[in-house]
Amino acid sequence: MNFSVILFVTVVSIVGIGIPILTSVSLLPVFGHASPVTYLPAPNEIIDSLTSLPDQVTIAFTENPEPRASNIKIMNSMNERIDNNDLRASDSAKSLSVTLDPSKVIPGVYTVNWIVLSKDDGHITKGSYVFSVKDNSSKTQQPSEQNMSNISPGYSTNITTADNVVLNFDITPFKVGLNVFDLRVYHVNGTAIENIKNVFLEFNNHDKNLGPLVDTMKKVGAGNYSSTGNYLSQEGKWEIKLTVQRIGEYDINQRIDVDVK
Repeated sequence: MNFSVILFVTVVSIVGIGIPILTSVSLLPVFGHASPVTYLPAPNEIIDSLTSLPDQVTIAFTENPEPRASNIKIMNSMNERIDNNDLRASDSAKSLSVTLDPSKVIPGVYTVNWIVLSKDDGHITKGSYVFSVKDNSSKTQQPSEQNMSNISPGYSTNITTADNVVLNFDITPFKVGLNVFDLRVYHVNGTAIENIKNVFLEFNNHDKNLGPLVDTMKKVGAGNYSSTGNYLSQEGKWEIKLTVQRIGEYDINQRIDVDVK
């Protein structure tokens, strides 16, 4: 996945520095800013047990972050912070880390929100990603893509674009946590659209300052794409953006608003 556009640019002033700084939010790393290179835990990682969970979250960047104007927050599904608010920087690795509070970590879905000021070019970048910890109790059945394949979608919508392309988008089972996202892209006469280069998903929950959470959907057939993940990490109103890149034609951009309860 390789977006090269910036969603928006504003001018802010960092307290204590007193100079204007350009703030940008990109779907994926934009060269020239402090962009993530590696994550621990990894985006969309499902950790087998609490004992396998690292004691800290670490993100390495392409440029040196300024810790005085940067932050990493880890939120549970109730939008409660579960880290120790002890951000540390490693200049040699260009990374930031924050430790987890063991008393607050339980099986579930967690959202990592990060914001970084680059020492090198003075730009700010930010983003989010999710990871989850399995509940291995004997009474709890773990959801999986396999056992959700026979469940009817909890959310489904059909959208016809201005150029007569139909987007059929389903979410199964449509709840906080693991979901399967399916997309069919076809002409109004029912034939699949086959000149598709990439399909991207972006998730934002503006009320809780979550996102953008981004993913590239996998092709499973002509005009059919699917993705699995914990992107709906909390209850509330989510904005889902679909971007369908077509070869030789304009991209299809569609926004879908859903309320997860």
